[in-house]
Amino acid sequence: MQLENKCLVPADRDTTWELVMDIPRVAACIPGVNDVTLVSDDKFNAVMQVRIGPMRLSFSGTILIVDQDKQKGEARFRVEAADRRLGGSFRADMILRLNPLSETQTELSIESDVAFMGKLGELGQPLIRRKAGNTLEDFARNLSQQVNSPPS
Repeated sequence: MQLENKCLVPADRDTTWELVMDIPRVAACIPGVNDVTLVSDDKFNAVMQVRIGPMRLSFSGTILIVDQDKQKGEARFRVEAADRRLGGSFRADMILRLNPLSETQTELSIESDVAFMGKLGELGQPLIRRKAGNTLEDFARNLSQQVNSPPS
């Protein structure tokens, strides 16, 4: 499933870049994500709890920074996670791009190619697409608040 999302970040491109490449900090902006731990320079483990329709899912997985180019304002990520109880998993290849609009505003564009396996694949794209859209709206709002807060 292909997903494309954009949001505006109330900060210049460099500030936005530093925020989105700080994986534990940016992951805190995604509803349901917790327990983000560093495995290596470009790999993190994380847990995400989400409700899709009537089901509560708990995904354990990895976030891998595949490539990053600060000059271009572009990064590639791979997220792989599974819910052991349900017997379903997903893999998402993501491209993140930053487009400076002004000295105080940057457009964040996220392209995702997501594959669902097992029981998760049976839920249906409309339900998952709607949940992804709602999650991105919450993420954008949280990111806007986070950009003005000092790192913890």
